[in-house]
Parts: sequence; structure tokens; C-alpha cells
Amino acid sequence: MKNLKNSFLSLFFLFFSSCTYTTATMLNDTQKYEPTQNVEILFDKPNRPYKVIAILESDGAAGMQQNQLLESIRKKAKEIGADAVIPVQGKNQKTPVQLMYNPWLGGYQTMGGWNKPKLRAVAIKYR
Repeated sequence: MKNLKNSFLSLFFLFFSSCTYTTATMLNDTQKYEPTQNVEILFDKPNRPYKVIAILESDGAAGMQQNQLLESIRKKAKEIGADAVIPVQGKNQKTPVQLMYNPWLGGYQTMGGWNKPKLRAVAIKYR
């Protein structure tokens, strides 16, 4: 029974640790673009003319790497029709530490205290 509980908990954390949530705020909501197939990830402004079309924000689960957030941002950028994204801000948000009773394990345990990554980027369209 204890192995079943441990297996369930491992699956639970594995499922939630792979989740990202990315939002897009369009700068001009009257402009609509066709979805794109390829989105570049740039770390400097491009040399060719472009316009910023959206701000993208991605929140990851505890322990998630920045590259996973970048892929989530790229996916959202494809949906909104961007040609490239430029990350502008990355940070970690510490989750609060809590003491909670776990009936499956039969005792109290501490939860939290993890770093949850956040990433903000701008989506651009080449002119």
C-alpha cells in the first residue's frame, strides 16, 4: 500500500512539474495575424525592420527550466502569428512553505519553498 501511495505522489508531481501556462497580450487587438510555422528566439533586437505585436508571459512549475518556458512562449507566438520572440525578463518566484497533513503518508510534511520560474518576452512581426 505504501508503494502505491508513493507511486501516486510521484506521478502527481511529475504531471504538475511539466505544466507551463503562457498568456499573450496583444498590443493592438484589432490586428489579427495568421498562425506561423516557425518562430525564432532572439536575444538581441534584429537588424531588419519589425514591430512588437504582443507581450508574452509564461509561468512554470517548481523546478522547471527556462528552456521549457521558452518553448511554451514559442508555441504561443506561433498561435498569434509572430515571426520571433525576444525574452525581456526572467525571474524566480519562491512559493510559501506550508505544513500540511498528508493522509496517504500518515503524517505531516512541509510543502513549498520551491522556485517557480517566470519569463516575459515580446512577440515581433517582421515588416
